Amino acid sequence: MKLRAAILVALTTLSLGLVVLVSPVQPAWACSCALRPDQEDDRADVIVVGTITAVTDRGVQLAVESVEKGSRSVATLRLAVSRSEDSCGYDFRAGTRYRVNSIDGATGLCFGIRQLPGTPSADAAAPTPVTAAPAPAQWPGRWWFAAGAMLTVLAAGLVAVALWRHRTRAQSPNA
Repeated sequence: MKLRAAILVALTTLSLGLVVLVSPVQPAWACSCALRPDQEDDRADVIVVGTITAVTDRGVQLAVESVEKGSRSVATLRLAVSRSEDSCGYDFRAGTRYRVNSIDGATGLCFGIRQLPGTPSADAAAPTPVTAAPAPAQWPGRWWFAAGAMLTVLAAGLVAVALWRHRTRAQSPNA
């Protein structure tokens, strides 16, 4: 009897494991922006247009051409930023013009950065980042629900048959 109970538990576990195995996988987004693109300018305390003069691992320096929001007397601006877009940073290119939003002296992919035309290296050297948040995941459809329900019913049926057989044999005089 213990062997049958072990087989029953194994089949139930296998059935539930199949449900997990065939479940739809959601994409992993390393950088998920909380702001929508139309909110970026409102949240920024400084918005400037300028050319990148220096790029380090932890930040950039801009030669400011114009200030759209914030301090008006800035000739150069240093901003903290990660170089990796995977961590919501931005891979700035020296010599390229940008419109950059900043919050508390930092910027990044989710703050609002737009590459501007006007430098020879702008079109060839700089990547085109995705500034919008990814679309929300959609429900995979009825087929997933039906497959999960069928596997659950199968597992419940196996348990019911095993219990019925166990009770029948226990009540049998030959057992």
